[in-house]
Formats: sequence, structure tokens, C-alpha cells
Amino acid sequence: MTASRCSARRFELGLVMAGAASAGAYTAGVLDFLIEALTAWQDAMASGNPLVPDHEVAIRVAAGTSAGGIAASLLSMLPFTGHYPMRDLAGVAAPADAENARRNLLYRCWVVDTDINRLLSTNDLRDPAAHVPSLLNGSILSEISDGAVADVRAALAGSPASPPPFFANPLQLYLCLTNMRGVPYVIRMVADEERRGHVVTSHSDYAHFAVLGAGLEAAGAVPRGAIPVNWPGTSGVPAADGWDSVRDAALATSAFPGGFPARRFRNPLSVYQARDWIGAAATAAARTLAVQIDLPELETDVYDFWCVDGGLLNNEPIEHVRRVLARGDTSSGAHDGRSADHALLLIDPFPDDGHRQEARPDTAPDLLGSLLSLIPVLRAQAAFKPEELMLALDENVRSRYLLSPKRETMRPAEGELASGGLSGFAGFMHEQLRMHDYQLGRRNCQKFLADHFYVHRDNPIVAPWVHRLSGTDALEGHHPMVADAGGPPYKRRDLVPVIPLMPCVRPEIPLRPWPKLSRKLDLQPVRGLIERRADIVVPELIRALLMRAGIGDRRLINRMLRAIASDMITRKVGRALSDAVEQDLLKRGLL
Repeated sequence: MTASRCSARRFELGLVMAGAASAGAYTAGVLDFLIEALTAWQDAMASGNPLVPDHEVAIRVAAGTSAGGIAASLLSMLPFTGHYPMRDLAGVAAPADAENARRNLLYRCWVVDTDINRLLSTNDLRDPAAHVPSLLNGSILSEISDGAVADVRAALAGSPASPPPFFANPLQLYLCLTNMRGVPYVIRMVADEERRGHVVTSHSDYAHFAVLGAGLEAAGAVPRGAIPVNWPGTSGVPAADGWDSVRDAALATSAFPGGFPARRFRNPLSVYQARDWIGAAATAAARTLAVQIDLPELETDVYDFWCVDGGLLNNEPIEHVRRVLARGDTSSGAHDGRSADHALLLIDPFPDDGHRQEARPDTAPDLLGSLLSLIPVLRAQAAFKPEELMLALDENVRSRYLLSPKRETMRPAEGELASGGLSGFAGFMHEQLRMHDYQLGRRNCQKFLADHFYVHRDNPIVAPWVHRLSGTDALEGHHPMVADAGGPPYKRRDLVPVIPLMPCVRPEIPLRPWPKLSRKLDLQPVRGLIERRADIVVPELIRALLMRAGIGDRRLINRMLRAIASDMITRKVGRALSDAVEQDLLKRGLL
């Protein structure tokens, strides 16, 4: 165990939240139950009951990409806004009917406020001089994120309750970005005197924050290269408190190419200057000398760039979390259940990325086919991290865990998630899909904590309370039930949970039924919205393509538009999009 950890009986947890588009509702549900379980355990310890396990668990770091980045950002706000779990979600008809629908920040942002009518509205296209930013209206995401930041600031300006003890202070937050401008580096090599070396550009970027006051412990030092958030004395000063930067990074990581608009982000130059190069097979000193950042001389102390979806280049930001948790401890014992004092939990709604090996085509792809294949190819290659995922899937490794959707009642063709179709965008079509996945996330998290997230009873973090409870029914209730392949379940008395489930959170969370939408009431109105937005977007996209091709004569462009983008063509595009939505819902038994 490293000497820098706060307590000899403290288990540190790092969360990695993968990109997922609308299936981020599942990730939000996982976080909802995780915080509920931790809160119930802390309340039980505070009651003074000697039968309650008394070790510590602290969330030290959270990293996310795209939808996972939004979820991670919301998680960093919960120590200040408070958390109100969604315990009654199984039986409500509409999102707003749930008891904590407005008070639960995760649920409100992911389920209630993400409305298809607003996503397909056209108020972002009213300026005739502006370009088309995206297929969907991204202004709704700005409004949702502004509301979340306003909640945090209102809580801090009032009389906030003491922060929970299960967050570190500071809580580190990483949000992955695809930097369209890129960050230049120089690889030092022996060359002509005029050359400094080989210049390369990295577009895989990130925003790193240190959220102060998130935990009950005394604040530690702000990590090197992190942007401080909620610095003492900045409450009530929006320009200095850092929450706007968290909001901007969350929007930037979720800027899905084409689906949502590109977003601007400004990283302090000091952030880049403090970074160590990652990935070279050399010592830290050698890396610092061999690879150096090559930023230009700027008039300001910030590096300004536009971003698209962070998941394009780093959809599962495991390495950021691993480095924070390891703290330089590379001993092999860190992976063993008898000595592990930290763990990385990857929450991934699409662990296989929906990718399947396709048959080799008989003919070569044309120009458009080649260009359009680049994004899925880049995403798939960026997700290829076998050494990381092998550890996460190995039951004998107690420092890496994978939590992904599992629905016992799934029928053929349905999929685990209701939001899983249309490359993860299906959940935006209707609130019932997101409600289903949010509840599934809660249920899967409960089962994960009970059945998989455990250490050996001799681990020094848990050994004192295990010894104290030995021979009691209380200890028996904490041993997990496991089942070997093809065999009956049995109790593992050599294992105990990292996060014990208290009686109030132990009853099995029920599933919501698989959603069934109505063509008339649910699909037809959406069809109209899609076709209305296409009426504006399609001609403007064609206009932009013609201008990029060097055709600058507006009268000629207008004549060409009348020829190739007539009302009939535009309507066909809108109908094709609507038909694709309907076919996806039908195929997965949602309609």
C-alpha cells in the first residue's frame, strides 16, 4: 500500500465512463445506485451499530468521454447539490411522476429534460447567415448544462450540507476531447542543425479538473496540471469558480460529429506545460527530454480550440484513472484480492461497441464510402485496448472491473438497452427508452456490488471488521454467492464486499418492462419534426458543399439548389430518416 493514501483502511475507487450517446441514461442509473448504496452505508456507520463494516471507500477520480463525460461532470456536482435516489422508478408512468424527478441531477438531465421535441426544434437555424451546426439542435444540451451549473452555484451560495465522506478532496475529473486544432509535439532526434526533430500533432486531448470541497477530508494539493474548481473564496464569482469550464468541457466531449455541434474549449497553457508524455516505452526523465510540447507563442495564457466527440480517439479513458489510483505503486500485489487497496470500474453501455466482423465486400468502396468509413474505423481502433480490457474481465484481478448492461428477460433482437439502436441515439426518441435504461443501470449496479465487487477477507482494509463479526449472522450476510460454469451457486466465505449493501438498499431492484411505443401517439409526431428540420438542413448542407467546392456564385447555387434540392428531394431525405427510426424500433420490439 502506498504511503500517500489517507488511511490504512481506505479503499480508493476510480470511475471510467465510456461514450454511449443516449445510453448515457444507463450510466447515470449506475451512478444513482452507487451513491445511494454508499450513502446508506455511511448512515449505518454513523448510527454506531457495531455490526456495520467500518472500513472506508472514497471515489478519488472520475473520467468520461462523450455521454460518459456528461455523467462524470454531473457526478462531480453531487457533493454540493445533494443526491436524491430514484427509488420508485419501476412503477411510474411518466418521467416527471417519480418522486425525485427534479431534485435528482442525474435523472433530470438524462431522462426528464432530454426531450426529442427540443432536439428536433429549429430555433438554432433561424439566422439565415449562419451555417448548419448539426443534425440535432444542440442548444438543448447547453440549456441542460447551464441548469446543472446553476444548481451547484445555488447550493454553494446557500447553506450546503457537509460533503459526503466517500469522495476524495479534491475529486479529480478527466473529460476527453478530440482537439480539432491539435497540440504539437517535437520528438527530439539527431538531425541537421536547423531541425529540432520530428514534429507531430496530437488531437487526443482532455480537460483535467480538481474539484475542491467534494469530500469531508481536509483538502489535498491540487494535482499538477489540473484546473481547480470550487477554490475557496470563489463562491459567487462565476468567472473564477471553474464550473463554467467543467460545463464547457462536458459539452465539448459530447459534440458528436454531425449529431451535435462542435464546441469550443480553452485549456490553460500551464495545463499542457505540466503534462508528462504518456505512451513512450522509457523512463519519465527520458520521456521529458525526448518529447516536448511545441505550442506557439500566444497573446493569451490559454490554448483555444474547437472540439468534436471525445470518443472518436479515446472512448474508454482508462489510463487517466489508472495513473491517479496507482500513485507510482507498480507492485504486482495491487491486483490481488488480499492486498488491493484501489480499483478501477469501467462503466460501458456498449462493451463491444456494437461492432461485428462484416463480410469482405466484393467491390471496392467508392469515394464517399471510403470517406464515410473513416469515423467508425478510427473509433474502433481507438477502443482497441486489449491489455486493459483483459484485466477488467479477469475475475482474479481485483483492481479492474467492468460493469455493462445485463437484462435477464432479453428476447432475441431486442438488445440489452432500449437506447441501443441507431448507433446509441435511439434513446433520444422517447423518454420511456431512457427510463428503462436508467432503471437497468440501477439494477445492474446493485447486482455488481453484491456479486462481483469484493476482496479477500484477509485484506488489511477489511480484516478488522471481519474478525470482529466472525461467527455472527451479520458476517454470513456479507459473503457473496458465486457460480462456476454449469454449477450451482455457492457461498464464498473467503470474500467480503468492498461496498456492503445495507438492508435498505438490499431488496432487488425491479426492471421496468421493455418499452412499447405507439405509432400514432409517439412515432408520427416525431416524423413530422424530423421532416420539418430536414426541410431546412438539407438545402443548407448542399449549399455549404457547393461553396466548399469553389462555386461561390450565389445565383448559380440557388439555381442548382432548385434543381437538386427541391421540396420533393428534401421530403424524401426526411422520410428516409423517419423510416430508419421506425425500422430500428420495429426490429428491436419497441413499436
